[in-house]
Amino acid sequence: MQKQLLQSYKNLPIPFGKLGVAILIVSFFFIAKEYTNHLVNNYNYPFSWGFISLRIIINYGLWLVLAPCIAILTKRIKKKGKTTLTWAGIIMGVLIISLLHRTLATKLYDVAYYMDSGYMKEFFGPNGLVALVVGIFSSLIEQLVIFAVFLGADYQKQYLRNQQALVQAQISALQMQLHPHFLFNTLHSIASMIDIDTQKAQQMLAKIGALLRSMLENEMDQMTTLKNELEFIQHYLDLEQIRYADKMKIDYNIAENVLQAQVPCMILQPLVENAIKYGVVPALKNGYIQLEAKELNLSAPNKVQLGLTVLNSLEPNCSQYPKMGTGLGLKNTKKRLEGLYGNLYEFEAGAVNSKLYRARIFLPLKR
Repeated sequence: MQKQLLQSYKNLPIPFGKLGVAILIVSFFFIAKEYTNHLVNNYNYPFSWGFISLRIIINYGLWLVLAPCIAILTKRIKKKGKTTLTWAGIIMGVLIISLLHRTLATKLYDVAYYMDSGYMKEFFGPNGLVALVVGIFSSLIEQLVIFAVFLGADYQKQYLRNQQALVQAQISALQMQLHPHFLFNTLHSIASMIDIDTQKAQQMLAKIGALLRSMLENEMDQMTTLKNELEFIQHYLDLEQIRYADKMKIDYNIAENVLQAQVPCMILQPLVENAIKYGVVPALKNGYIQLEAKELNLSAPNKVQLGLTVLNSLEPNCSQYPKMGTGLGLKNTKKRLEGLYGNLYEFEAGAVNSKLYRARIFLPLKR
């Protein structure tokens, strides 16, 4: 029973702690209002800070106690297909909660008044019943305000869940878009090699088997470790190095302390593919690719980033390298990063000089 009660407070549309803080702020506001009213009307008796403060805190504190009951009615209001009987039950529940709140509040007011003045009011006397009836309308209005707040909080949570699901679906679609694009280019490379060098074409087929296995194993995963991502990229570069053995040099500069960092699956593949297509293929001599990953400690406190860089040589006369925001690979990468990190990432790509091109990604470092 105790666990169920605690769980009901945990499942409130607004966290219990935040609700308590909000009620305290509202209570302080009405205490100040009562004091201001006392000063404006210039009453000839002293303002009772103790009684007034206790009465207002009791009134709004009881709503904190009754919050799970209001939350249950809020869920019933949100349910579809409500019948007349269901609506009647909801209205009855609202009236009962208002009556319960005002009855408890009125009795506790009398106790507070007794503590302040030494006189106990008669609860079932004429004055007490009038105060109870009038107070029920006040409790009803307060309860309706809490209903509106709870409904707003529920709809906001549902909206955020829907937005998150939409973003995840978009990211998955972008990730799936990479697969056929990547496979088409790889199979094209193998097809072009079959007539030139059958043995190399066989080696490439063996490599693509490892790549396909890796892709299928992580098909439904949005994130992976940097170590797994680099293993995939190494298989891909090994495959391309068979094709461009005479003019492709690869250098890895990877810090050991970031290998377990979380990164999006296949986030480096489009950048490496561009580096080969526009850096290695047009090269007259050796084309150069460097992959770098390291931890970056920024000046802001508790802000540590993972820096990923793909650097490649660039032929001075190569004017066809895509600018930032053009080409499927760069567009896809940017959209996926936006979906996963919002504004907590940086992505830049462009020529460093006439001989080097660089694509860089900065992500929050999460292991």
